[in-house]
This record gives sequence, structure tokens and C-alpha cells, in this order.
Amino acid sequence: MSPLRDALNALRDNGLSDDEVVAVVEQLVKNNEINDCDDHKYLALVSELGVDVLDADETSYDDCIFDTGAGEFMVLTEDEKESRWDDSLDSYLDEGCVEGADSPYFDRAAWKRDARMDGAGHCLSGYDGVEYEFNGFGTWFFIYRTN
Repeated sequence: MSPLRDALNALRDNGLSDDEVVAVVEQLVKNNEINDCDDHKYLALVSELGVDVLDADETSYDDCIFDTGAGEFMVLTEDEKESRWDDSLDSYLDEGCVEGADSPYFDRAAWKRDARMDGAGHCLSGYDGVEYEFNGFGTWFFIYRTN
């Protein structure tokens, strides 16, 4: 757990209400006082989905996925989102899920362009297909529930 998460949990453990801890998080976000990208992702998750994820911790297998009491959530920057979305679509085609995708006449680029019309949540959120967006720290973060 990061020092930031330790500090926020300590505030809650020492008597601050959940609303007061959320206010601290909102102030940190508003003032751009945190410089670590992993903490930005954590704060985006807390700010977008609420205080119940204050116990969120990165998983050991992917530093973009946080395990919370409410499930696992993937938090991505825009570049990470585009890369994982593209990888997901390629994987779908490579696994033979689309009839004729292995044909030399199949236009992968056109298929992927059309598949993107459903949105990234459709591919990246294994739970419900929903994409949450959070704008903070001068960048956009995209949040997906994965289980």
C-alpha cells in the first residue's frame, strides 16, 4: 500500500468520517498535490466510485487493477486504454471468435473500427460493460469493473 493510502486509512481509523475523508481526497485532486501516477489512479477510483473503495489495493498481477470490497476495478490512462482495447480486439480475432477472420480477405482494421462503435467498456469491463471516466491531474482516467 502506498503512503497516500496509508495516510487516508489512518485518517479514517483516527475518527474522521467517510465524508471527511472524501473531502480530503477531493481537495488533493483539486489542488493537484499528488505526483505519483499510481496514486492518481487510486484517487480517480476513490473520487469516481466513492469512499467504500478506500481499502482498495493494487493486485499483484496488474498494477492497473485495484481489488476493493466491491470487486476489482481497472484504472487506465487514455494511452493504456487504447493499447488494452486494441489488444483485446486482436485477441478476440486471434482466438477464432469471428468466422472468417483468418481469411486473407478479412479486413481486420475495418472490423476493429466497427467493433469500437460499442465502446471500450464492452471489451475491457468483464463485469458489466460500463466505462467510468474521471478527469483529474491534467489527464483522463477510465475505470472498468473487471469482476
